Amino acid sequence: MPESILVLLRYPEETQALLSAAARLAQGMGSARINALAIRETVQIIPAGATTLASRADALLAARDDERQRVLALKTLFGRWAAGVGQGTADAHWFEAEGDTAEVVTHWGGRADLIVTDRPRQDDWLGRQAFRIALFGTDRPILMMPPTPAMPEGGAAFGRSIAIAWRDEKPALRAVLPALRWLAGAEQVHVLIGAHDTVERPAIPPVLLEHGLAVSLHVLALRPGPFGQTLLDKTHDLSADLLVMGAYAHSPLRELILGGVTRHMLAHADLPVLMRH
Repeated sequence: MPESILVLLRYPEETQALLSAAARLAQGMGSARINALAIRETVQIIPAGATTLASRADALLAARDDERQRVLALKTLFGRWAAGVGQGTADAHWFEAEGDTAEVVTHWGGRADLIVTDRPRQDDWLGRQAFRIALFGTDRPILMMPPTPAMPEGGAAFGRSIAIAWRDEKPALRAVLPALRWLAGAEQVHVLIGAHDTVERPAIPPVLLEHGLAVSLHVLALRPGPFGQTLLDKTHDLSADLLVMGAYAHSPLRELILGGVTRHMLAHADLPVLMRH
């Protein structure tokens, strides 16, 4: 049975990059099916007086029209992309869903093998909610693509040089396991481990050795300041085009309190990041 990739489409300007990334992943998965999904959030009127209600009704109609236009733009862009990749090159399908964003992402994400989405924008609450549900509520690996302006030319062709941000904990292992198929075909694989100067030098993770991967180990000193930026800087120094890492939360209220590195990547990552909680 072929695997499936769910692509969460929200911003028209990011559609091409997300679909191209999904096609890249599909090649490594053996021609996986690509399901492109656009979510229309249900817009409701809060009860109020007659005058206020009429004003809100106008706003509701405008908001619904904006949503229809946004989804129509996404569908048009998907159609152009699908026609451009050629018949048989990508098994891609278009879907629309209306309703609560969390429920829709949980439903569709739970049926996929991997989810592709863009880096959540700070000023888009629904987009951030969709991302966090995908990351923490579906038990699926997430490929987070940075904003298109941040991507280098040819950014969709990732996977030639891969960096792994390793911690000897379950989320890192869970992120590495689905990435093994791409790690095996990479030209370079780098393992980045943060450590204090006083501890024994870390070793290459056994899971990578057991799969016969030739990797380079880089130990990064833990200093004051955001370690997420240290990881990003080292990733760029190594010319890596994909970062694999676990996603961490320090509270059951995962929508509110994330691990420092995870939070930094959601705000600043400028290359594709494969994450899993």
